[in-house]
Amino acid sequence: MSRLDQELLAETLSRVANRVKGLLILVVVLDHNDWFRQLAPHVFGPLTFHVLGFFLLAFSFSEKSLTLDFIASRMARYLVPFWWALALSSMATSLILKSDMSLLLAIENFLVAAVVGSASLTKTSAGLYMLWFLPCLFGLICLLAGADSWTRKYVPTALYSLALAGHLAIPFIKGVWVAWVPFGLLVAAYVFFLGLVWRQCLSFRWAPIWGPLALACFAVCYGYLVVNKVHIELGTLELSALQNPSTWMLHFLSVFSALLALVWLADGFKPRGWLERIGEKSMLVYLIHPLSYLVLTKLWVSPGQAASSSIMLFFHACATTALAVASAYGLSFLLSRSEVFSCWVTPSTWRQWPPLSYFRKARAA
Repeated sequence: MSRLDQELLAETLSRVANRVKGLLILVVVLDHNDWFRQLAPHVFGPLTFHVLGFFLLAFSFSEKSLTLDFIASRMARYLVPFWWALALSSMATSLILKSDMSLLLAIENFLVAAVVGSASLTKTSAGLYMLWFLPCLFGLICLLAGADSWTRKYVPTALYSLALAGHLAIPFIKGVWVAWVPFGLLVAAYVFFLGLVWRQCLSFRWAPIWGPLALACFAVCYGYLVVNKVHIELGTLELSALQNPSTWMLHFLSVFSALLALVWLADGFKPRGWLERIGEKSMLVYLIHPLSYLVLTKLWVSPGQAASSSIMLFFHACATTALAVASAYGLSFLLSRSEVFSCWVTPSTWRQWPPLSYFRKARAA
């Protein structure tokens, strides 16, 4: 195949986007598996490419314009499911797990977490760090839409300069006030430069050799980070390890090589159907899989009790990951078939959400 016959990376990604999401959500579920974390805790220390992969996909398609309709539609798409997940998890924390927190304090924590959406506040309210992702994705996409609108009028170089400055400065930021920046905008500001670089990569010609080279690059870079016990938490901005230039570069290369390798794997993956379907339901799988793990922990042996041997622990880790993905996908599939659920929990537009429709009818009356 000549270079001119090769697809642009953007064209390849547009064909396999759902399969890439499927692979990314599999890594997310694996990352949240306590059995795997007990078996090899340091392997997960520098793991960020699964979350960053979803963020970078937001930069992969058409440019966006920041309008009130755009903001409203993204609020419906990302914040409404977040509010439902936060509410149900907060009730479970208060009632099922019998938290000592008073009702008024629980309501206050929920309302603050619902408005701000940071990892530490969702943890306080719902017992889950992972819920920070959807508010942050909302903040990042709005930031991207604003930047796309801005660069139509001004020099794009200024945007790259600001994005790079923010990306390099944020790992040095410390303080509890970080948790109070709404919609993960500090995380979004850190990610933004990576997204702009990824957007430039989309114009490259995609050659089959890229996949194996990217996979090898990821293995070397990520392996070095694991051996040196590098720990990075994107949601809480624990990025002090990235103050070291060599660590920053290795992390940068590991993220981009991982995403390129996933595009390659998704393009060549057979059979593709089940992976495509998991990718299509990736948001619901992401929201439901903690419940799957909770049930499995109650029904199965707990991670601490499974540690009689590394082989048994590995078996439990693989089995529980597969069961968590299968059960979360199965429940996602059933729920998404319900028109009521789709309108109330996963609306595609703000106008589709019933509470807004009722409010507009009441005002009209």
